[in-house]
Amino acid sequence: MMRRALWCLLVALWPALGGAATPDEVAKARELSREGAEAFRAEDYEKALGHFREANRLVPHPNLDVNIGRCYEALQQPDQALVHCKIALNAPGVPASTRAAAQQCVDRVTTALARPILELKTTPPGATVRIDGRLMGKTPWRGGVEPGRRQIDLELEGYEPKSSVLNAERGQTYPVAEALTPAAVGGLLSVASLPPGAAVTLDGELVGSTPVRSFQLAARSYVLEVSLAGYAPHTTTLTIADGEHIERTVTLVPLDGVGPGAARPKWPAWALMGAGAAAVGVGAFFGVEALGSRQDADELARTSSDPGDRAKYDQLVSDMEGQQVTADVLILSGSAAMVGGLTWLLWPE
Repeated sequence: MMRRALWCLLVALWPALGGAATPDEVAKARELSREGAEAFRAEDYEKALGHFREANRLVPHPNLDVNIGRCYEALQQPDQALVHCKIALNAPGVPASTRAAAQQCVDRVTTALARPILELKTTPPGATVRIDGRLMGKTPWRGGVEPGRRQIDLELEGYEPKSSVLNAERGQTYPVAEALTPAAVGGLLSVASLPPGAAVTLDGELVGSTPVRSFQLAARSYVLEVSLAGYAPHTTTLTIADGEHIERTVTLVPLDGVGPGAARPKWPAWALMGAGAAAVGVGAFFGVEALGSRQDADELARTSSDPGDRAKYDQLVSDMEGQQVTADVLILSGSAAMVGGLTWLLWPE
């Protein structure tokens, strides 16, 4: 859409060129504008920008300012794009089509220049918010920040502090919700089981049935037992420290001679689930790598003004796409393997 609109502006530009310019300057401006349009269609925005700026120097015209603004927009320089699109918008005697194109450009880059918005909530509320070490207020908190990598610190008396890093982009809103963990008053325990509905006891005392979520405990060691009729009980020892949240998922094994699955070997199920978990783990690694490549590419696009960095940017994008595909394949296949193993284990004969 942008390339098509740009060509239409250039076609409409020719009858208007002139004024105090000499015939040679008009001819040169026409040629530069044509070359700029070709470079823009080829996505060589640096080259297109150079041609349009030189043409505008020879024969100033609002259409050329719009085209210059679009080049800056494509080069991720919205502040420069806004300057030139406003020049075109405010020029006297601007044709309606040029004014409309300039206004669209101004609207787009104004949105792109908007500061990122953070929406911070905590459970419980009232936590002190610091962004990049600067005191901002208490949760719930909403406000604008500078684009880029932001350090968020949350502090509340009686709770462990929380820190996170966010790569904030212009024009975006980022909701952040954090559950604060009590400090120096024990920890939290969450227990799930496959199948669910198993009894959970700590030191022989029943605390509930799975899933048990965020059960508060004093900081010490416990004997955890998860049991369900028809399945072998699962017993283990765990130690909870102050401010720690331990999460356990237990896969219960049917007792021999109980249920239709007793005569079926269990090792294929465990092999499938083990291989699936390994695939998901490797997939998660590639997913993290893809995210890192994307962040590096975004950082390069925002901060670099060197045309030579385009190849590095393209390589980062290519790496990200390859890593993402690998992550998706591994996670999907691993999940399918784990589901298959679990189905083998629990499906009645």
